[in-house]
Amino acid sequence: MARGVLSRAAVIDAAIAIADEEGLRALSMRRLGEALGVEAMSLYHHVANKDDIHHGLVDRVWEQVDLARDETDWRAALHRVCGSAHRAMLAHPWFFALPITYGGESRLHVIEAMLAHLDHGGVPPELAFHAQHVLDGHVFGYSWQAIGFADLEALRDQADDTLARISATAFPYVRAHARQHFDSPPPGDGFAVGLDLMLDGLVR
Repeated sequence: MARGVLSRAAVIDAAIAIADEEGLRALSMRRLGEALGVEAMSLYHHVANKDDIHHGLVDRVWEQVDLARDETDWRAALHRVCGSAHRAMLAHPWFFALPITYGGESRLHVIEAMLAHLDHGGVPPELAFHAQHVLDGHVFGYSWQAIGFADLEALRDQADDTLARISATAFPYVRAHARQHFDSPPPGDGFAVGLDLMLDGLVR
């Protein structure tokens, strides 16, 4: 790739491809230069340093969020915003290895959209303040947990040994809950179920 073709967007694109395919630890200026066909030093015309690239990576994840600005129903809008953020995080598991404070303007657009939809739903500002944090926590927490359980088959191999060490007398509910994960998970999308529980609470 000729130097003139390089841009910040192209550098971030290549960084995302490396992080997705090889993991965040594989991402270095040298590896990025190799992927783009340039010397590593050429990258500094477009990004300040590796930390700047990390900021760009997180910003790209937030750019993928559907802000649902065309949605008139506030609950449907928040389902779109939160659901698309959830899917974006699952698509890029390295997201959780980077500071939560990264993200730039794209992150601000997501927060702005969430607060606007809450306002359109008639949620008072003092309650919307907490509601946005709670919804955020659901998106982050559920997504992070889902990544850990992404390979259920691998976990299934460990399940019997793990459960054998858990006392059936002391932890009967934990054992039953764990078995549900593998043998009879309840129907429905757990992420959406949790989101509706919170939105139902706001309505009340």
